[in-house]
Amino acid sequence: MRSQLRVSLLISVMVIVSGCMPVMIGGGMVACGYTALRDKKVGDSLNDSKIDVAIKKRLYKVDPKLFSEVSVVTNQGCVLFTGVVSNPEWGGVAEKEAWKVEGVIAVDNNITSGEELTPGQIVKDGFITSSCRSALICASGVRSVNYKIKTANGVVYITGVARTEEELNTTLSKLQNVSGVKKVVSYVNILKK
Repeated sequence: MRSQLRVSLLISVMVIVSGCMPVMIGGGMVACGYTALRDKKVGDSLNDSKIDVAIKKRLYKVDPKLFSEVSVVTNQGCVLFTGVVSNPEWGGVAEKEAWKVEGVIAVDNNITSGEELTPGQIVKDGFITSSCRSALICASGVRSVNYKIKTANGVVYITGVARTEEELNTTLSKLQNVSGVKKVVSYVNILKK
């Protein structure tokens, strides 16, 4: 019983942290529906996940602190780095490590150096990210599952695939109007038909 509770708690934390919203049915997760809704092939999602893991392993080998200070999001082989690092050289190091991973076609390095983010700012950024996701879920004409959102120091970074130029404009407008957002940086591609 206690081990089941631990597993349930671990799964709940993973779901909250990842921002994923799978449906819980009878103790099992149904994430297939989530993947099927996306305008991205399952193979592309798997490749992006492999790239994320490979980069994170490389960053950890360089220094566990680098690993903890940098966030990695990959979309169709394009890697987005965010975070504030204590060592000013780590931004360049992270980028070099990313290029060593098979499947990487672009690296957008938004790592800054300076003072570490305070726990208060980390909580604020998490709240902004959640608010942005909610805004997209409620936005008419926006397929929110096609986007990944990361917030660092009040700056919102968005990656993914928009179905049309109009959807992209709506998406960016909704994000810009979320309370606490300083700026929106878009790495969204428009779906080719």
